[in-house]
Amino acid sequence: MRRARRFIMFCPLLVLALLFMSLPALSQDMASGGAIIEPNFGDDPTTFNPIISNDGTSNTVIARIYPDFVGVDSETVQYMPGAKGALVSDWDISEDGMTYTFHLRDDMVWSDGVPITAVDVAWFLDAVLSGETSSPRQELIDRIESYEIIDDHTLSITFDEANCTLISTLAPVTPVPAHIFEEVYGDDYAGMDENEYNLNPTVTGGEAFSFANFRPGEQTTLLANPDFADAEMGAVIPEGWVYKVVTDQVVQMEQFFAGELTWVASVPQGYRDEVKERGAAGEFQTYETPAGTIRFLSLNTADPTNPQDGLDEDGNPIDQGHHPILGDARVRQALNYGMNFDEVNEGAFFGTGIPVASHVRPTDWSFPAGLEPYPFDADKAMQLLDEAGFTDSDGDGVRECNGCMYAEEGAPLAFTAKTNAGNTSQEALYTILQDQWNELGFDVAVEFVEFGTLVSEFTAQTYDAIGVFWGLATPADPNGIASIFLPEADVVGAGYNTQSFNNPRLNELIAEARTIPGCDVEVRKEMYGEAYQILRDESPWIWISTGDVLLTAQTNVENWAPRAGGSRWNIDAWMVSEM
Repeated sequence: MRRARRFIMFCPLLVLALLFMSLPALSQDMASGGAIIEPNFGDDPTTFNPIISNDGTSNTVIARIYPDFVGVDSETVQYMPGAKGALVSDWDISEDGMTYTFHLRDDMVWSDGVPITAVDVAWFLDAVLSGETSSPRQELIDRIESYEIIDDHTLSITFDEANCTLISTLAPVTPVPAHIFEEVYGDDYAGMDENEYNLNPTVTGGEAFSFANFRPGEQTTLLANPDFADAEMGAVIPEGWVYKVVTDQVVQMEQFFAGELTWVASVPQGYRDEVKERGAAGEFQTYETPAGTIRFLSLNTADPTNPQDGLDEDGNPIDQGHHPILGDARVRQALNYGMNFDEVNEGAFFGTGIPVASHVRPTDWSFPAGLEPYPFDADKAMQLLDEAGFTDSDGDGVRECNGCMYAEEGAPLAFTAKTNAGNTSQEALYTILQDQWNELGFDVAVEFVEFGTLVSEFTAQTYDAIGVFWGLATPADPNGIASIFLPEADVVGAGYNTQSFNNPRLNELIAEARTIPGCDVEVRKEMYGEAYQILRDESPWIWISTGDVLLTAQTNVENWAPRAGGSRWNIDAWMVSEM
């Protein structure tokens, strides 16, 4: 093994040459600070179109090639006028609190030299607000009443109400090159998903890099943007950024140890001790920070054979049927009580996991005192299953419906849980959970699925249970519940309420907390606390864990300085020298 690693260490320069061999020659006035090679552990991006993107892999690339509309300051971790990489320099609010006038910078340009203006924001808004795209940004449709282009660098947006979360509501808004999108897509918003331009954009800009090429199954390559207005060093230092596909976490770490990868944004649990030790010895740079994600299992409460939107055109609930097994809250609660987190933590997370109780991090301002994860209680779990009408009448170890609410009489207590293949901790987690739950009388099948397929099933609402990660907003935004658990977000193929959850009291709380006059933090915290408790008790998701994230970079990366507000906040200043 030692010899193999020594041999691989001769390869980084060859790898780098191969990664960039298909690119045009770099001009002498472009950056020369080496190439950043970052692992894409997962599947290929599905699109580089920010209007319809709904997966983390695609969004990672989009964030490098398109500007934000409103931005977050990486130091204060708050929305700030004039934040780095954001188009908005300032904003004014009308007396009634419903109209925001945004003043835009005049120093951002697209890669073809065309200035970035209010028209580019308007094109994004027109497409999303049409309701004809597959965009998951349902909250923009619900909240925005109208907009007006005042001039090239001034845009006003009027909302349906004055509330405490309007700036964070606009976080997904991304300027797009209107002069190109109009030519490519026209007004055929419904056909946008099938357009080849989505994976081969010719014009990007406003960020540190510009799109170069995409090679499916291999990598996405970006080049330094010489016109990036917010470069920390006055110009973009790295000559490019390569998002290289790696098949699994073992391969990822082997390539990092061999010097083939510049950095790793999240070291797998099984490698953390080694990386920390070698980092302390000066072999790598390391940085540890609280995770911005929660690991969860979404439980479909509706009939997965006939997915329906949550609401009709008039806002009335649609009969979505019930999932035969998971439609009963007692079954969902039994799954929670039947999870032995200590066993899961040791077996899948190497003891680094932190249990979570609901859709909130313990460090967020809205986290309520007394909100606790479910304890492991197998007896309580089996009692709930008995009450739900699932008993093992034939003694084969699998419970059947004997007077249950939604399944046919005699139907087994069976469902399929799916997660992304290649993630060793996810695969270990669901193997352990499968054993734990089957001990209670469930018949749980586990499937490890290609990530793109998993996302498609998730949004199509044709699944029983799907386990992935959810990135919580930075800054913390408790109103994010609205885009996941309210019926307005239950849109087949687009919305994030794919579990079809609808609780009237939760809907009421979120509306009140969002619009309370004066936006009193303590009053809002109390309301969100009740909302989190409802979600914990009803369990449309099983919230499993969060934790700390260990980042690591090679020692030849200068200016690598991750912050809690963003690990790539100064990526334009990274200089990668030869090993």
